[in-house]
Amino acid sequence: MMIESEHLIAAPRHRTRTAIYLAAMRAFAREVRALGFTVDYRFAQTFAQGLAAHRAAFHPEVIVMNHPRGRRATRLFTGLGVELLPDPFFLTDPEAFAQSVSGRTTLSMEHFYRSQRRRLGILMEGDEPVGGRWNYDEDNRKPLPRDGGRWPEVWSRPLDADEQALVDQLDGSHLGGDALEFWPRTRADARSQLHHALLNVLPTFGPFEDAASSGHWALSHTRLSVALNLGLLHPTEVIDGVLRAFDDGLVPIASAEGFLRQIIGWREWVWAWHRVLDDDYRSSNALSAHEPVPASWRSMGDHDMACLRVVLGHLHDYGWTHHIERLMVLANAATLAGINPVELNDWMAENFVDGAEWVMEANVLGMGTYADGGRISTKPYVSGGNYLKKMTNFCKGCAFSPTERTGPTACPLTNGYWNFLLDHAETLGSNYRLAPQLRAAQQRPDRVEIQREAQRCRSIILGRPSKSDTLISQ
Repeated sequence: MMIESEHLIAAPRHRTRTAIYLAAMRAFAREVRALGFTVDYRFAQTFAQGLAAHRAAFHPEVIVMNHPRGRRATRLFTGLGVELLPDPFFLTDPEAFAQSVSGRTTLSMEHFYRSQRRRLGILMEGDEPVGGRWNYDEDNRKPLPRDGGRWPEVWSRPLDADEQALVDQLDGSHLGGDALEFWPRTRADARSQLHHALLNVLPTFGPFEDAASSGHWALSHTRLSVALNLGLLHPTEVIDGVLRAFDDGLVPIASAEGFLRQIIGWREWVWAWHRVLDDDYRSSNALSAHEPVPASWRSMGDHDMACLRVVLGHLHDYGWTHHIERLMVLANAATLAGINPVELNDWMAENFVDGAEWVMEANVLGMGTYADGGRISTKPYVSGGNYLKKMTNFCKGCAFSPTERTGPTACPLTNGYWNFLLDHAETLGSNYRLAPQLRAAQQRPDRVEIQREAQRCRSIILGRPSKSDTLISQ
């Protein structure tokens, strides 16, 4: 039984995100039928209504399904008489993880990642890491090359007639571009994308994984998250493929380790945390941020700041941006401007093709905005415009200068960074990782001017005129 609910189709999600899920469901139903199985594929207003209709038609003794990954999704099936099986697409036992974090005030992702390496025997020689190092971050932080770089061709498959009809059906009712061709919809697609990634993309992933470009939306990122989240790939086959490519000398250690960290480390970490946490976590707002997600962000349209214009454009066109654009542009700008973290979380979950409740929660409320006060991440990931000037080409031609903190051409991120430290000095005073920056902010000779211009700079990020701008225009 498969149920395509009106809720899925009508929800205000990115057009490509909605199209991926529907196309993948319909393709899976066709593949299962081709194997000789009966598939009751139903269209219903809600899952509960579709389930009731299935029971009335077939009178099954028992209905089983894999455990939903999100807490809210799990509640949809509570009381419906459905047996939930353990999710087979993860490598971490959530009960064991819950025991490991019970009673602990801190547990870093790095500690978890190293334990995963040992437990799973990945890139290990006995009890020591291959190459003698646990991570290669120092090798994997190269900025965008001055000439823009040379990047692998992005994997794609043209739409068939049914997929094109689906995309056309969603046009006008869903925001965002048509990028379905760049994402897998079938098991064959996913295997093809994995093969392409191992040969063409992963070899150059490591060194430039933190770079970003206005001229190339994917760089050397594999973009396998959609295939993994849809269950079109299992993490073990991705891991095995990477290890074979490394053993064969096709992928250097820095790229292999950096990528596997995302699979066995961060991906497993955020999923396990989601299973451990309760709904109170969703209301986390340690920094008391209450601004709504700006209209210009929701429309994924134009913006005065080049970095936001580029990243929102990537999101509009493809339903995806890579992790630096999510973390150091969108989440950073949101944190500095005081955007409500729960609203930001839900907006991102609705518009990223690999977005889901379990994925976004720790990423946005934890790492992205520090809304949980440090439970998931050890410090706020905030920065001024100089970071983007170093790692990207976003600042070229921008109306704002990343080196200026005050004045009409001051970068709102640069002003916002120093103002953030001044505003939250008391809240963040005990964070040892921020101690040098907090001291520097307090000692700045221009700190009064920085705070005086903070409202105007926040207004630029939020895409609306400040009161001072309005007065000047009058």
